[in-house]
Amino acid sequence: MKNSPFILTALALACSLTAADFTKEQASRVARVVGFSMASHPRQQPLDDAVSGLFLDNYLKALDVNRMIFTQADIATFKKQYGDKLDDLTKGGNTAPARAIYDVFLKRLAERHATVQKLLKAKYDFAKKERFTPVRDKLAYPANKAEADELWRKRIKFELLTDRLNRPTDKSTPETDKKARERVADRYGRLLKTMRENDRSEIIEIYLSALTRSYDPHSVYLSPIQAENFRIDINLKLTGIGAQLTSEDGVTKIIRLIPGGPALRGGELKANDRIVAVQNPDDKEPTDVVDMKLNKVVQLIRGPKGTDVKLTVIPAAANDDTVRKVITITRDEVKLEDQFAKAYIIERKNAEGKALRLGVIDLRQFYDNCTRDVRRLVNRLKTEGIDGLVLDLRRNGGGILPEAIQMAGLFITEGPVVQVRSINGRTRVFPDPDKGIAYDGPLIVAVSHVSASASEIVAAALQDYDRALIVGGKTTHGKGTVQQLVPINRNVFGKGPDLGTLKFTVSTFYRINGTSTQRDGVISDIILPSVYDHLEIGEADLPRSLKVKPIPAANYKLLKQAKAHIDALTITSAQRIKKDTDFKYIQNDIQRTQKRIADKSLSLNEAERRQEREDNKARNEARKKEREARAPRKETVFEVTLNNARTDTQVKKLDPKKKKENPKSNPNAPEQPESLVNPETAAVLDASMHEILSILGDYIKLLNKAKNLSRN
Repeated sequence: MKNSPFILTALALACSLTAADFTKEQASRVARVVGFSMASHPRQQPLDDAVSGLFLDNYLKALDVNRMIFTQADIATFKKQYGDKLDDLTKGGNTAPARAIYDVFLKRLAERHATVQKLLKAKYDFAKKERFTPVRDKLAYPANKAEADELWRKRIKFELLTDRLNRPTDKSTPETDKKARERVADRYGRLLKTMRENDRSEIIEIYLSALTRSYDPHSVYLSPIQAENFRIDINLKLTGIGAQLTSEDGVTKIIRLIPGGPALRGGELKANDRIVAVQNPDDKEPTDVVDMKLNKVVQLIRGPKGTDVKLTVIPAAANDDTVRKVITITRDEVKLEDQFAKAYIIERKNAEGKALRLGVIDLRQFYDNCTRDVRRLVNRLKTEGIDGLVLDLRRNGGGILPEAIQMAGLFITEGPVVQVRSINGRTRVFPDPDKGIAYDGPLIVAVSHVSASASEIVAAALQDYDRALIVGGKTTHGKGTVQQLVPINRNVFGKGPDLGTLKFTVSTFYRINGTSTQRDGVISDIILPSVYDHLEIGEADLPRSLKVKPIPAANYKLLKQAKAHIDALTITSAQRIKKDTDFKYIQNDIQRTQKRIADKSLSLNEAERRQEREDNKARNEARKKEREARAPRKETVFEVTLNNARTDTQVKKLDPKKKKENPKSNPNAPEQPESLVNPETAAVLDASMHEILSILGDYIKLLNKAKNLSRN
């Protein structure tokens, strides 16, 4: 399910939303709208019996993703009752199956909870050779109660063993084991309580999203709260107190305070403070929020700009949980500036000893007005005299389509950027809206297998124009579809309470060469080894991802800047990678990842698991020691913020000797092959980025050589 009951995070946002549950009639209205909307989907498949079966399967998977709650008998009953009926029921506005199936889910969950309580009283032999597969989404449902009980026995043993592994061998005492069992008991108690508290609107969101995902992975129904959260993710701004929250042991806890937000400005609320009550101006008494679902707490904290909210907290510094403090915070607009575009300048020398200034722009998503921000950063980098530029989209999962079009336009003078084909077969070509050019120098677009959607539009356009080198993972994610937000009441009924939003796939985008990135992604010109390329995380791995056919190419003019140099750059890059220790680490990680994918089961033998952890720890420590023994890189790194770009203030020189803080090292955490230990730059300037910068240095040299030859 979308929100895990074990660890929930959210921003304390604000908007004019009602926390009221849907009525039966409202749920019926939403179902009819979503059902009939599917007729306009690009898949062009009617809501019929075939879709009904997929709809049911998706709903069951959403409730029981690891197939440990329902039994095969339950599934057979559901298919007999609803397998070919959900289509007609939905079009008629009948959502009764959502609640009926959910009630069985709650019944089975209560039974599993009772089983867990019994299992927690049993003795476990952690020296026995057993294995358990925690991720069971593709395995069979248990055939009966006995098989379910055995699955849960292994599940509880797995969780108790995990707790033991987090303690040294000599720290496992009867008392610590007792506390571990209490923690597991509490965890499943909270799970059952949370699932029971889901109201009709939350169940309908799960149910109708199961329908939309029968058409493609990106069409979903969003409840009013989730729709607002989605808009905040796109706009990177909100109105609220500016605090990120989590739920731990039934208590809402402050993870961090957002820079520039009213909570941080007020100075009273602190990280790790626990919120136990919330009071709004119209409330006579504070509302107790202990054991309340996190999204309910967030709704209570929400409200219009300029209004006050009173939070009763247990201060993090308090030694006694009976200590209470009431903090009043006036809600205000908060910009999520830590997610805005950022730039770096790296001073280094190429293989011939020539000094270079290379720019890197790190863009994590295509948010509202991100092109304006990137333009400002580019202008500042040009002022700083960069010789070449990397647009880093390796962690960019997409965002706003118009921003992607404008972004590509920063690096070309004019011409088409992307083609979009709607369900009626009409193709629209979207051109660069600005005939100017922000940067015409050597350009690399850095990508990975998680670069998606809008990122792929930019990378594909600049590759098709032969304007930039695409460097990174083998391919990008492969999302070539366009979604539109359709507020149900405003667009369909024109009035009434907020009934949520349909995020609906309306069209497919195509490259200007006529092919599509859908499923295939953008293939890098120069490929760097990456663990991501060996994980099942691409569009083609998603159920019901759309397949498309090529269309005619748009009319565009090649710029002939990059392709002529790909072969030479690939050879020198491969030579460096072969010698680079960090890439040897990455290759080793790839091999271990492939083994884990081939066998997803884990040992329940404590000695074996401790040895695995010791091996992981020894490997990570050896890598750390080897890195620390290396001679420091002969380069200087400067950080360029949007504030630097707007105000023309001096950029910050980063200290390469500053160690990355990692107080709670996890020996089983994925290895991050970072070459810089500075915590402010390690995420951007890792081993892959260092190689990309070396490629950029070689590229600059080849371009200069070609330019000199043309002059002669």
